[in-house]
Amino acid sequence: MTKNFYTSANQHLPKLNESEKRIFQYVLNHYDAVKEYSIRQLAKKCYVSSATIFRFTKKLGFNGYSDFIDSLSATPETLQTIPHSIKQKDYKEEYLKNISESVRVANLERMEQFDQLLENDPVIYLIGEELDLQALHYVHWLFTAQGFRSILVSDQAAIRNTLNTISDNDILFAFAYTGDSPKIIEMIEGVKQHSQATVVTFTRAVTNVVQNLCDIDFYIFTDEIVYDSLDMTSRISMIAIIELLLYQRIKRSITNE
Repeated sequence: MTKNFYTSANQHLPKLNESEKRIFQYVLNHYDAVKEYSIRQLAKKCYVSSATIFRFTKKLGFNGYSDFIDSLSATPETLQTIPHSIKQKDYKEEYLKNISESVRVANLERMEQFDQLLENDPVIYLIGEELDLQALHYVHWLFTAQGFRSILVSDQAAIRNTLNTISDNDILFAFAYTGDSPKIIEMIEGVKQHSQATVVTFTRAVTNVVQNLCDIDFYIFTDEIVYDSLDMTSRISMIAIIELLLYQRIKRSITNE
């Protein structure tokens, strides 16, 4: 009998390393598409080897890749991934700890470097997907409120226009929590081909493709949450770092008056 994907996965999730957790998150985010992928196609999408994908399926309790795909096909997409910390009686302490730790490890030299970039009156192109994009709407407002030229890149036409207009003095600013979005990766590579604009990214605290492509990366800590098949992982730590940087600029401006 074919295994229920979620039942088997939830039993074996603690065994996964960071690379395998990223593969698992990709499967959740592209559930229907993955059902049609060969092992090589999934490996390419996740930037790993076919051998890594095979080990991943074995760790989840499947006999191999075919067994894994059969399980996906037979199981409706209804996963709820709620971390143990969320289930605790008082999650507030864990929530605040993630924000505090993300701000604490924010590299001061990188913050100062980003602050200096803002002094050059750049156009700031903001890009993200899904929940990252929703968070960027607020970041867009923050930059605009402080008088910066900020553009939210939210569709294919905007991406094409950005690649045609971005200059060396500008900033590509990406919220890319997972760090493996093909759209964001392609955008960064396109910007680097067309200009010497600075690429600033916010990703999770594990080594990822986006982090390796950018010029300045801030990494954050949070609990990954999927509820009713929707990513509800908090982006508040990303926003907190930006708010801190911009509030410091306000303080400096008032002090210099």
